[in-house]
Amino acid sequence: MKKTLLTLLTCMSLSSLLVAQNAKETSIEFNKKSQPAVSADFDMPGMITEGAIKKKMKDAKIKGGNSKDGFITYAEVIIPEIRAEKMDVYFKIEDKTTSSTLYMLTSKGYENFMSQATDPEVSAKTIAYITSLKKDIMTYGYNDEIAKQTEKQEDLEKDLKKAVKKGESLVKDKAQTESNINKNQNNIGNLKADKESQQKTLDFVRAKTGTVEQMNSIKKEISKQEDAVKKATKKYESALEDADDYKKDLEKTNTNINENQSEQVRLKGEIEKVKSLIADLKGKLSAL
Repeated sequence: MKKTLLTLLTCMSLSSLLVAQNAKETSIEFNKKSQPAVSADFDMPGMITEGAIKKKMKDAKIKGGNSKDGFITYAEVIIPEIRAEKMDVYFKIEDKTTSSTLYMLTSKGYENFMSQATDPEVSAKTIAYITSLKKDIMTYGYNDEIAKQTEKQEDLEKDLKKAVKKGESLVKDKAQTESNINKNQNNIGNLKADKESQQKTLDFVRAKTGTVEQMNSIKKEISKQEDAVKKATKKYESALEDADDYKKDLEKTNTNINENQSEQVRLKGEIEKVKSLIADLKGKLSAL
């Protein structure tokens, strides 16, 4: 019997030691007075720690959680793991960017705070309770980050879908531009031939001779043919300008296609990174 009791006490001592490694008795200023408290450090920012505390209390149907003077207050509540009677509980969170320190104060009411000296059992249970919050806080933090990363993944996938659609559109634009270039090239050949033909006709008309009466008719014919040459020349030059524009369009489209392909590669890489991070977070979550 003595051996069994000794083993039990030894186990209890080791358990208390493990609990006390993180949580500890301390003091903190409350209403301009130093009051006994229990504190613990957590590897999550203050916002996560606060969210986890409020969620735990809400899940336990413990009402309260109002913030005043930097303290989250739960008045006249029962936390069975600490005390069977009603008490006032105060939490204060010190944010350290990537981590936080949580302070917990318990009072019998009217700021009659409990400590190791006045209520050793409550103090010990408070230390155990605040230490047990690690799983709640880490779980809340991992789930919060998983939700954020999942949202990020969804946004990246939407961006990738848009990029793919844009890429398909750019390929169509390129095909259309190349078709326009081919058609225009054929048109340039025809227009050049027409311009040269009109010029030859003009040269022929100008070489005509005749009587005075015939010359008036020849002048009209020359004027008419000069207009035909001008029109043919204008069409030919316009086609050459179009060729230059199509060339620039093709160069721009090719640049856009290359940029789009690079963007798709970047987005796919980002998505894989986020997926890997989510898997890592889920692994840490299941390991808690």
